[in-house]
Amino acid sequence: MSDIQIVSFVAASLLIIIVPGVDFALVTRQTVRYGRRAGFVVLAGLFAAALVHASLATAGLSALLVSSPALYTVLRVAGALYLLYLGGTILWATRPRRTAPVAQPVPVGAGGAGAGTDAAAPVRDTPAADEPHVARRSFVMGVTSQLLNVKVVVFYVSFVPQFVKPGDGAAARTAVLAATFIGLAVLWWACYILLIDRLQPWLTRPSVLLVIERLTGLILIVLAVRIALSH
Repeated sequence: MSDIQIVSFVAASLLIIIVPGVDFALVTRQTVRYGRRAGFVVLAGLFAAALVHASLATAGLSALLVSSPALYTVLRVAGALYLLYLGGTILWATRPRRTAPVAQPVPVGAGGAGAGTDAAAPVRDTPAADEPHVARRSFVMGVTSQLLNVKVVVFYVSFVPQFVKPGDGAAARTAVLAATFIGLAVLWWACYILLIDRLQPWLTRPSVLLVIERLTGLILIVLAVRIALSH
């Protein structure tokens, strides 16, 4: 691969990484609400899922998935339903309440009457970022949303091969480019999480946090609909 191709790959990768999507919504929401520790846990989930996608693409299994209409549809629908669930529970937790107990903190994972999510009303006490429930939920959000994202599968099948010449060593070159992309993504998200953490005193004001929670829920629902309707 020539120097020009390397520069082109890095530049194109950065443009893809910084475009807001599901990962942007989840990293932002968890970092604002629970601090940078939760943000880095989401990032760990995204990283783990990215390694799975990269490994499957290098082995040629992702191409088989994309070429199978039935498998592709199952993955697409599952991903859309998961995002719809996340967005819906977050919005449901921010609904106006006539009576709200003030002295009782909402446990992580309580999104209404035992809904099983950590989307608590933003005006209530926020659980500590180092609580096991918060960390576990943040990791699950990251890894599940990434694994079920058909756009990520298509990316590794269509984008990376453009910079790999067929022949001996193609798999190794694909693996190197995939690792480069993942490294750039981790670096970007780490810097973004630290930036959000610096702004947390302002972002965690009740009125601002409420807007962030509702926007996150709406964004996830819109993305779910887009994924469900895509082909």
